Amino acid sequence: MPLDGICMQAVAEELRSELLGLRIDKVQQPARDQVILLLRGNKRLLLNAGANTPRIQLTALTRDNPAEPPMFCMLLRKHLSGGRLSRIEQPPMERLVRLTFQCTDEMGDQVERTLVAELMGRTTNVYLLDAAGRILDCLRRVGLDDSAKRQALPGLYYQEPEPVAKRRPDGLTAEEALALLTESGPDRLADRLLDTFGGLSPLVCREAALFCLGDPDGRLEAADKPAAARRLAEYFQTCLPVGQPYLLSQADGTPKAYAFVPIVQYGPGFSCVRLDSFGALLDRFYTLRDRRDAMRQK
Repeated sequence: MPLDGICMQAVAEELRSELLGLRIDKVQQPARDQVILLLRGNKRLLLNAGANTPRIQLTALTRDNPAEPPMFCMLLRKHLSGGRLSRIEQPPMERLVRLTFQCTDEMGDQVERTLVAELMGRTTNVYLLDAAGRILDCLRRVGLDDSAKRQALPGLYYQEPEPVAKRRPDGLTAEEALALLTESGPDRLADRLLDTFGGLSPLVCREAALFCLGDPDGRLEAADKPAAARRLAEYFQTCLPVGQPYLLSQADGTPKAYAFVPIVQYGPGFSCVRLDSFGALLDRFYTLRDRRDAMRQK
């Protein structure tokens, strides 16, 4: 399950509190789709660009490295080693994080380098940019034959993905919620929320529908719309600003999903627990999932 935009916002805030101002000691690339930055204080920052596992997180897990580091890893070491992390930015509702470093080049001059992690499913990629926004290299090169809109090749200027053409869910008032529920659109509330708001996963939209209507598949046709609007505004105003790491598991411990809000829609047979950090949450979720997948293959 990939990070949604609001969950990414909470992860970025966690990274700011832990990493800003720290210098890079080492750069590793244990797998084709994984980059790890080791920062002062034994902090491990994982950028995973796997199509089924895109994420950025602090990790406590160690991974084996290949005998010969890949070319992208060597380039990152050349440009980022010793650099100080100065900014962590995330465009609103986007699954994208920009890490800006103050570095020293071969001539001893201070330069700025930026790592951009686009964590968007099959188009997930990691870019290294110079101060002018030009691509020095990227984890997956994309030529004209692969995409007519956005190429990703050394020497080209980095192009931002098209922004999310949906409204932000934070700050929703009861009046705005009532207008949303009474205008034309899908009758199923979860579908209407997913179509209207950016940064929310289908799982969270179903949870909001459960809070408003008592049913994750609740429909608006027979609903008390003023009451549902008040509850919808309450849900967004209380849950979105203080996202917390929650893990949903089956009774046997198999991980089902994770989110920034408690997940109660599945009822008996599932448990939802809050963890100490998003780094611990993502480590646990993907470790358990990988272990389950390995057992299935055997």
